[in-house]
Amino acid sequence: MKIVDVKVHAYSYPTPPLRGAQFGTQEEATLVRVITDEGLEGYGVARAVGGSSGRVIADAVLRTAKPRVVGQDAFQRELVWQKLWALDRGNHLPIFATSVIDVALWDVAGKALGVPVWQLLGGYRDRLPAYASSARLATEADYVAEALHCRERGFPAYKLHPFADPDKDVAVCRAVRSAVGPDMALMLDASCEYDHEQALRVGREIEKLNFCWYEEPINAYDLRGYAELCRALEIPVVAAEMVAGSIRSTAQYISQGAGDILRADVYWRGGITAVMKTAHLCEAYGIKTELHHGASPLMDIATLHCACAIRNCEYLELLVPEQRYQFGLKDYRQLQIDAQGHVQAPSGPGLGVEIDWDFIDKHTTFAG
Repeated sequence: MKIVDVKVHAYSYPTPPLRGAQFGTQEEATLVRVITDEGLEGYGVARAVGGSSGRVIADAVLRTAKPRVVGQDAFQRELVWQKLWALDRGNHLPIFATSVIDVALWDVAGKALGVPVWQLLGGYRDRLPAYASSARLATEADYVAEALHCRERGFPAYKLHPFADPDKDVAVCRAVRSAVGPDMALMLDASCEYDHEQALRVGREIEKLNFCWYEEPINAYDLRGYAELCRALEIPVVAAEMVAGSIRSTAQYISQGAGDILRADVYWRGGITAVMKTAHLCEAYGIKTELHHGASPLMDIATLHCACAIRNCEYLELLVPEQRYQFGLKDYRQLQIDAQGHVQAPSGPGLGVEIDWDFIDKHTTFAG
């Protein structure tokens, strides 16, 4: 089965709350279609980063990736991934373009074989717990109210993206823990906002609150600093969410002891292929790979497939309120928790998604 074409559809959607309105009230994503000579299509979605237009990613896919992909065997995903990954040197191709094509090829493979991707990847489980992941909220009371609401809905865990002020962050962590009680798992994501002294101080305080993990407190490239934090704190330190270098960066974090838990996702790492490489590398060292949200609903579902295929991932991240992150698909039930706070593995072939073409056609800014 040969790849005969790659098409793109850049479209706009309202900016979700986690990213605020720093880049305007509208963002753009690019739906990528990988088309085969047997009529099967696979899909991936790339979000325009930093307020850029969807045309930026679309051009990278069309001008740089497409000529290296068309004509290849659609089942030779590793070969295609290696060809595209080689272009990371010199930044000749954004990792996001590699990611969407890789995800689309896994979608094609699952459709061709009539099985969901998580089973094609090995099939470790058919569900896993999800945690509710906050936006940057305005007040301490807002975090308390949201955490309580998430607990009432059945989420077993809640992650705060707080104020980027160490004292205020500790205070809101105390308030949320007091409100939800001892049984709900809590996490703090500092989004790389602290210096070393602040990171150590906050880490020691949330240890007392029995937080489950402490995510990205300092600059992501400060491997020495992460290694020091890991040695100094009892709480697991989570790192490597958006660093360049894909699996190569993961290897460096592991070798330097710069993370108790390492992050990966299908969007920033290079697709499903790279997430599985990352997870298996971490597994060999007894390290968890907690998967980051995928930057769009389709890529979140690709992340869910990965999470259901590996052992060393405890949770799926769901950004809340969920409806603010829903665009481009016809059905979002695959990204909803059940009565036990779990997300079910998709059952349809491939990614198991149906594109909302009416929405995309109505909001298209560029197609090629």
